Amino acid sequence: MYIGIDIGGTHIRVAIGNNGKIEEKIDFATREFHASIQEIKEAVEKLSLNTKITRIGIGVPGPVNTRLLKTLRPPNLIGWDNIEIGDIFTKLLKSRVVVANDASAAALGEATYGAGKGKNPVLYYTVSTGIGTGLIVDSKIFHGIINPEAGHQIIDKSGPRHKGAPAGDLESLSSGSAIKRLYGETPAEAEGEPEWIEAIDWLAIGLTNSILHFSPEIIVIGGGMTKHRNMFFSPLKKTIGKYLKEVPSVPIVPSGLGQDSGIIGALTLAEQSD
Repeated sequence: MYIGIDIGGTHIRVAIGNNGKIEEKIDFATREFHASIQEIKEAVEKLSLNTKITRIGIGVPGPVNTRLLKTLRPPNLIGWDNIEIGDIFTKLLKSRVVVANDASAAALGEATYGAGKGKNPVLYYTVSTGIGTGLIVDSKIFHGIINPEAGHQIIDKSGPRHKGAPAGDLESLSSGSAIKRLYGETPAEAEGEPEWIEAIDWLAIGLTNSILHFSPEIIVIGGGMTKHRNMFFSPLKKTIGKYLKEVPSVPIVPSGLGQDSGIIGALTLAEQSD
């Protein structure tokens, strides 16, 4: 059996399972680094009490140095900057540990057991409070020194929309936090309104760039902003047609694993590292 750990900005989920199936899961709020790792340790001990664990897979918000297994400046996580997460968790959990960016782990879950199964390459976007991306090539996570961060591609050189905002990157224009910051509304409140359509338009530009850069066979999109699929995918697909002229479009589909993409991806990460 394997343990998967999905570390998010608001919640951490720890699960035991294999072959894309979750046997048992523990969910708790994300706190400061030292408090969170203690809760993770307790959850792992509880889940593995009567079971031999082969390996532990961990998805952590990026950016992540994939060679040093070190976090850089993950957003919304207090005290997690510049943490050698692979080494720390190996010692803490006394088990073999493998680490990936959380969006890359979710991409692996979708490519192996979800909406991207049988496709190659699989590009995954999560569109929620922020925007994360992962790319799966030949059933493996693609990454360089740092995991892909297409959510931070610059698409508007006019610069920040307000003091302190990123300089026109996709996340600053199209994420849930962007809608809140720019329009003073939650994504649910903005859904279907002109501000929602504007955010979708920016996202279409970002996806067009990613199609041209990575040439995926399929794009899988998950995250909180995709909850009402018709309100999200219909305008998105229509808008991409305005921008993608050089090559044919590719299927753009909702996550097949829903909220479990990340945790199943972490389990798959552990399983594939045999």
